[in-house]
Amino acid sequence: MNPKYKGYRGGRIEVYDQKDKRGYACYEARFLIPEEFMDAFRKIWNFKESDKMPYIRWDYAEAERSKKTK
Repeated sequence: MNPKYKGYRGGRIEVYDQKDKRGYACYEARFLIPEEFMDAFRKIWNFKESDKMPYIRWDYAEAERSKKTK
């Protein structure tokens, strides 16, 4: 593992077209987020269907970390 990615977790989101009945993903999004937020991310998005991709903001991580230090 590249040391600069230490503390991060990656994953992918499969995107399906509801009109296409073949059952194959038409697109795949990959992401890399701080490890400490992976469980919360999975609780929200695991097995969820949406017609929009999740928007992950990098400043969210800093805001959440600052809440823990207060």
